[in-house]
Amino acid sequence: MLVELVTTGSELLLGEIVNVNSQYLSQELNRLGYSVVYHTTVGDNPQRMEQVLRTALSRADIVITTGGLGPTQGDMTKIIGAKIMDAPLEYHAEIEAAIKDWVEGHHSNRRMTDNQKRQAMIPAGAAIFTNGAGTAPGVAIHKEDKLLVHLPGPPAEMRWMYENRLKPYLLQTFGSQGYIKSRYIKIYDLGEAFIEETLMDLIKSQSNPTIAMYARPGFVEVRLTAKAANEAEATALLEPLTEELQRRLQRAAVTIDQEPLAAALGRILKAHKLTLSAAESCTGGLVGSLITDIAGSSAYFLGSAGTYCNEMKEKILGVSAKTLAAYTEVSPQTAGEMAEGSCRLYGADIAISTTGIAGPSGGTADKPVGLVYTGIAGPWGTVTHRDVYPGDRREVKERAATRAIYYAVQYLLEYIK
Repeated sequence: MLVELVTTGSELLLGEIVNVNSQYLSQELNRLGYSVVYHTTVGDNPQRMEQVLRTALSRADIVITTGGLGPTQGDMTKIIGAKIMDAPLEYHAEIEAAIKDWVEGHHSNRRMTDNQKRQAMIPAGAAIFTNGAGTAPGVAIHKEDKLLVHLPGPPAEMRWMYENRLKPYLLQTFGSQGYIKSRYIKIYDLGEAFIEETLMDLIKSQSNPTIAMYARPGFVEVRLTAKAANEAEATALLEPLTEELQRRLQRAAVTIDQEPLAAALGRILKAHKLTLSAAESCTGGLVGSLITDIAGSSAYFLGSAGTYCNEMKEKILGVSAKTLAAYTEVSPQTAGEMAEGSCRLYGADIAISTTGIAGPSGGTADKPVGLVYTGIAGPWGTVTHRDVYPGDRREVKERAATRAIYYAVQYLLEYIK
């Protein structure tokens, strides 16, 4: 069945909040076998909202809205939906009572306001989804072969209502639609063009599973998607293709699905009982932050020295004053000595270093903004890497920190057998 998701609210169009509802619903509905074919966002304007909903119902079997179910005059989604579906709003005393109980139960010093009673108006004949996470009820309205669903906009309420109300309702009403499962393979050191060339015969012959590629900050993500009757069958379809991609891409493919790159690094370090440290200049602690985002990283990560100025590079890490004078702080020589100094400082087996120009100023013709040197030191020697990253200051730092962790993974894979 085809689904269109319609998020409502002028705050979305103004960029004041991020639309996480469509992402969540798309993921969950695809797992149930529903094909989400359109995402639409519309502001709090009754004419435009009516036009959007009529268009959505003309091209999808199920239209699911989020937002606009609150008590204020700007909350008009349910009113417009009732008009389109020829389902006049009707008062439900039990809904008002539930709203009153919620307000008084969660706010002992408050009372139910008159405008909150508007939420007790329900389209005639609609299935009512009571809200265990807030006051606004959701509804499902059938008209001929179309279904219009209204869910609340606050993400926590929307997720609760989907899981506890809409998901069971869809399964009961329409039965199983199959199961869609995706697997994500992240590739950190190859471009889209090379990956596509490597996989071209698979891409041309794809049917089920399908293959798609996406450029992400610092890596390319290959998505494999299979549709089957259930999760086990979908997984069985994905396994051979996953193995073939890993064989062709070899060490370039180091993480699968939602595993962060730092988790892959930690997995290798723990398996071989190795410790890790870092020395950071331009990334300002992001390498250490990514590593410590992983639960249990204290088993192998010893610490990161934030040596932003040259004086600290010398005092803390032991970088040679001659190296800094001859090559400057942004150089492979400095990156190498920083990594070696981190190993000495923390007594670590492996160390990562970063030094560069995050911008927006400070670049030259020889050393442009975005230039970062990464050093990896360990028992197999010291290696350095030179990269120039696009983007603003924040993006350069994020790309550099991610790539630094990737280089540590590759260093270990190169020498550990």
